[in-house]
Amino acid sequence: MRSITIIGRGRVGGALEQRATAVGYRVNAIGRDAFALWCTSDASLGDVVVIATKDDVLPNVVEAIASARADQVRGVVAVHVNGSLGTDVLEPMRQLGAFCAAAHPFQTFGSPDPSALDGIGWGVESDDAAWSIVQELITSLGGVPWRFTEMSDDRKRRYHAAAVAASNFTYAAYELARRLAGAADIPTDVFLVPIMERTVQNAASAMHAGAPFAITGPLMRGDVEAVERQLEAIPSEERPLYCHLSRALLDVVSETWDPELRTAMERVLGA
Repeated sequence: MRSITIIGRGRVGGALEQRATAVGYRVNAIGRDAFALWCTSDASLGDVVVIATKDDVLPNVVEAIASARADQVRGVVAVHVNGSLGTDVLEPMRQLGAFCAAAHPFQTFGSPDPSALDGIGWGVESDDAAWSIVQELITSLGGVPWRFTEMSDDRKRRYHAAAVAASNFTYAAYELARRLAGAADIPTDVFLVPIMERTVQNAASAMHAGAPFAITGPLMRGDVEAVERQLEAIPSEERPLYCHLSRALLDVVSETWDPELRTAMERVLGA
């Protein structure tokens, strides 16, 4: 079994460390506080170096490895797991003979729980010489490797924006729901959690089937008066977020609406 060095022991790095260890890799995981000492140590790089650090420190980490371990880099597979950067950031290691890949787990990590790796897609840019090893690694960790071809900066950023839309944007809606549940004096675990879980299940079913999403509610029905009544009833401090999210939904669902109906709904929402 191959040996892996993981640089970064945060939520992503921690999940990778646990899963890689569980499936039999020889793992050496290096946290932030130990990185400088590791750079000057005689510890082996291993067969694969996975860099799981934040975007803003990734270039410095790559430079530090290339500088301190220049005589050990040749033939190593260097992988970073950032979603918006390509393999160019690994160029200092490539120049020393490393085979490089950018392999991003398309997932949100709230903790280092390795179960977050189960069945997820990984978007991969890879040197030809690294691809088979990276493909094997991702598969063994429980993921589905998807190799990009003809990758451009715009395509990579659109890919990453899809992850943001699928995960981060939903938190704005969930936070509004939590605040409104508090204002309505209902328990969030009893009322919100089941409808959120069902919404995700419905969305997943629609994506698997290539079908439209199942959306209900007054805005979807074009019920201007009902939306206006809701808006008037909710606390004033929550209205801007309600209107903002409603306008975003309106952009999605109103393509076939009569222009007068859309104008009336926009007027209520302050658009």
